[in-house]
Amino acid sequence: MDVRSRLTHVIYGRVQCSATTADLLQDTFLRFWERPGLLRGVADLAGYFVTTGRNLALDHQRRKKLAPFVDGIEGLEAISDPGQSVESTAISRQELRRVQAALGRMPPRARQVFMLSRIDGLTYVEIGDHLGISPKTAFGHMVVALERLRAEMKAQG
Repeated sequence: MDVRSRLTHVIYGRVQCSATTADLLQDTFLRFWERPGLLRGVADLAGYFVTTGRNLALDHQRRKKLAPFVDGIEGLEAISDPGQSVESTAISRQELRRVQAALGRMPPRARQVFMLSRIDGLTYVEIGDHLGISPKTAFGHMVVALERLRAEMKAQG
């Protein structure tokens, strides 16, 4: 199987959409076209392309899951529990804003590990592979993220 076919198979396996697969495939090749220096010293070019494409697909999935949070919480009324009280909804929104603010103040790598773990459901081994760090380092970043989140939530009352 050639690199393009392998890459297409890996990306499609993640996103399950032909149009998105085509876009991410193009993005993968474009990334290396724009910065050819990235490939210097890479022994397994095919593996590097596949890993990059898989990571772009993972990033796409994460952005898709986070879209409601990134765009704000105004649209959450449509998915809220119809039996929930107005007061309970207001408290939930306030909590969500507090979590969003705490995430925004986290160190970037800790936030990234937190999102990959809690939003994407990746293991520390998968996170390590995705970010090019050891699983132990990924775990350390998660500890930092959880400590920061706990401290910020406690400080805000």
